[in-house]
Amino acid sequence: MSTPSRPTPTIGALLDRIRSDALVTRRDYLRILVTVSGGLLAGTVAVALGVFKRPTSAVGAVPALKVADALPPGASVRFAYPGPDDEAIAIRMGNGMLVGYSSECTHLSCAVLWEPGEEHLECPCHHGFFDAATGAVVAGPPPRPLPKVLLEERRDGIYAVGVTV
Repeated sequence: MSTPSRPTPTIGALLDRIRSDALVTRRDYLRILVTVSGGLLAGTVAVALGVFKRPTSAVGAVPALKVADALPPGASVRFAYPGPDDEAIAIRMGNGMLVGYSSECTHLSCAVLWEPGEEHLECPCHHGFFDAATGAVVAGPPPRPLPKVLLEERRDGIYAVGVTV
């Protein structure tokens, strides 16, 4: 018994079938490639020209800002210093030491939270930890310590008087 033979498709017919199955043609692929490359180029130029500026702390003389009337041990207060877009935190540690830091993580600028029971500052975004006494990185991905906010305790309250990087 012989099986009926099917005709062998020509190479042209096979190529036509492959082309009809393709989701993206070469022309579409090149159009996508040029569009994405152009977008990346535009973004690079925008960054180079300074269109996307990061908030920067004021440099030089910064006026004093009253942060709180008082802080009991283990308490903290958030405030904006030295500028309105610069988040900061003042902390009275369990041992009575008063410290202040920028409350933006040095990794990706997430908010840094005070953990009074642990006596450290935590960035919950990527599990970065900072020593509350020094601002130094204890664990995680942050590349550098937190910038310090200089605090003065006066008769009428606690004041932020400067920033060190």
